[in-house]
Amino acid sequence: MDVSTTTSILRSWKHFASVRWRPILDALWYGRYLPWSLRWRLLAFQPLHSIGSLVFFSYIFHRPFEVDYIPVGPDRELRVLVFNRRRNASDDKRDDDAGRPRPLHVDAHAGGFMAGYPEADVQWCELVAQRTGAVVVSVSYRLAPVHPFPAAIDDVDAIITWLQQNAAERYGADPNLMTTSGFSAGGNLMLACTQSPACHAPAPTAIKGYVGFYPVLDLIKAPWEKPRSKDLPSYDPLSFLEKLYDSYAAPTKTTSRDNARLNPGLAPLETLPKKMLIFMPRIDILPAEIMKFQERIEREAKERGEAGRVLDVLDVKDAFHGYLEVPNIVVPWHKKMEVFDKGINLLQDVHAEHGWKWTRSGGG
Repeated sequence: MDVSTTTSILRSWKHFASVRWRPILDALWYGRYLPWSLRWRLLAFQPLHSIGSLVFFSYIFHRPFEVDYIPVGPDRELRVLVFNRRRNASDDKRDDDAGRPRPLHVDAHAGGFMAGYPEADVQWCELVAQRTGAVVVSVSYRLAPVHPFPAAIDDVDAIITWLQQNAAERYGADPNLMTTSGFSAGGNLMLACTQSPACHAPAPTAIKGYVGFYPVLDLIKAPWEKPRSKDLPSYDPLSFLEKLYDSYAAPTKTTSRDNARLNPGLAPLETLPKKMLIFMPRIDILPAEIMKFQERIEREAKERGEAGRVLDVLDVKDAFHGYLEVPNIVVPWHKKMEVFDKGINLLQDVHAEHGWKWTRSGGG
């Protein structure tokens, strides 16, 4: 094992330790100024978070990705996972278009804005890389309640800006053919980042497509204020975490009600990708805001005569919020693939429209 590999593994272990104990560190140190109503919830969340972070062990020594660190300020960087990084034309398994930059896909993890890590999305990101040929970057971002709005979206915007300027040289990826995806809170961020002028038309780096897995589109309403569908159970044993979920938006709700960087469901039509797909589990508190978003987009697109604009919402019956991220023993892989296949199909359609078609060889 060479020095660089050893250093990378040691850095990963250090990061793992930091992530594993993040709730207790935030409660007792980084967020010691926070009200006790948030701090005790962080402490109570620690055991659940520790169990979830065990996913790291799967990727300590065997990784389908490379770890990189993207600078987002003079003294700060953010950890990302990179799939399909291309160093030279010989890395490409395609005979045609050899040497052409690959599409760029950026993904953000779930976690209610107060937890989570890029490794949670490895199954999805690896599929996107394998079946589209895109370079996939799975991002991290600062977490509430220590870092409320706009910290997370500022981080995502900074990463996107860096990728637009450096992805071609660093990863062999085309910033002019970028798509995004995200789960829950990550779905919010990957849609909200379209509000940056460089991420929507007429900029050449406009985001071309979006796949959202149960994205949160309205953060003005707290979780306990959102309409509850009849499919939800009458009692949620994790309801004590709702104040933590609300802690990202809570400090600025009165001043950010109309801010699409916080509430991407309000984003102007012209700033959004022309092709979007959202997966909406029935057992959730989000269907009302997702359907409201779809109805507005379809109405405005019809009024403006934009026939090429697509927002499909797939209603997933008998599925719950976060079901794509639980172990396969809980939700079988074939159930997840029913959704992932459709998401990949949308990305492939976007790529084809812009002249890219991936042909796998040797099962790669």
